[in-house]
Amino acid sequence: MRNNKKKQESRLVTLERGNKQAAEQFRTIRSNLHFAGIKKSYKSIVVTSPKSGDGKTMTACNLATVIAQEEKKVLLVDVDLRKPSVHHVFQTRNEVGLSQFLIGKAAWEEVRLHTYISNLDIVTSGLIPPNPSELVSSIQMKDFLEKAKELYDVIILDTPPVLVVTDATLVANQCDGVLLVVRAKKNDRKEVERVKEQLQFADASLIGTILNGVKLPKDNYYYR
Repeated sequence: MRNNKKKQESRLVTLERGNKQAAEQFRTIRSNLHFAGIKKSYKSIVVTSPKSGDGKTMTACNLATVIAQEEKKVLLVDVDLRKPSVHHVFQTRNEVGLSQFLIGKAAWEEVRLHTYISNLDIVTSGLIPPNPSELVSSIQMKDFLEKAKELYDVIILDTPPVLVVTDATLVANQCDGVLLVVRAKKNDRKEVERVKEQLQFADASLIGTILNGVKLPKDNYYYR
């Protein structure tokens, strides 16, 4: 039962032929990002949520996938140095990653991994460090983002939940925009308002909110 659950969590719905409804929703998000970026360029995008279990990691992974399908070079970075998940989704190693780069123990080419998806590379979290907040707010993190922007069209960063730790706001302050993932019937209005306030206090640019976990009729999704 545990293996089945892990397999279910590792799904990239944007690659499943039988899940056109979910794939279409992510393509809609991609289109909305284009419209949102007419006046301001969103090259580095943080994906976060109020709390754990809201679906931010799967949203980040699927969003990175659909953008890469548009022939853009995309880098997906697991900045959750406390409870990383991106390596599970792509079923890859996590011995060397972002944390090793930030402490000077690994070079850029050592942490960047090519995936089976064309135009999509990933950087996993690496080994969990004792000081995540200090690392993601360091000069080395700024250098990492500058290097990534030179090589990629879009950088998607999966961060910890905003209401759990400060890491997300620290990273958001260094990026072009934030997408907030909210799960239906789980996050209440007050939680979302608190997240918005914290992001504004950190001088982060909130692009918009993605409502996750909403069930739509399969025969009517085109009109919703």
